[in-house]
Amino acid sequence: MISRYLAGLLLGLTSAASAADSSSCYNIADADARTYCLALAHNDPGRCYAIQDSALRSRCLAEIR
Repeated sequence: MISRYLAGLLLGLTSAASAADSSSCYNIADADARTYCLALAHNDPGRCYAIQDSALRSRCLAEIR
């Protein structure tokens, strides 16, 4: 249930993070969503490993690689 919420939230954030700088990611309260946003903004797959939700971690790794 939370994963679907995060997925919807992150779809909106992905375009915002790539269009702007990483500073917009720091406004995200959820730690996993914030880490995901930063990983995408920096194009850094190493940051994905800090995500606790395994589904979101896998998605992060798939999108960056």
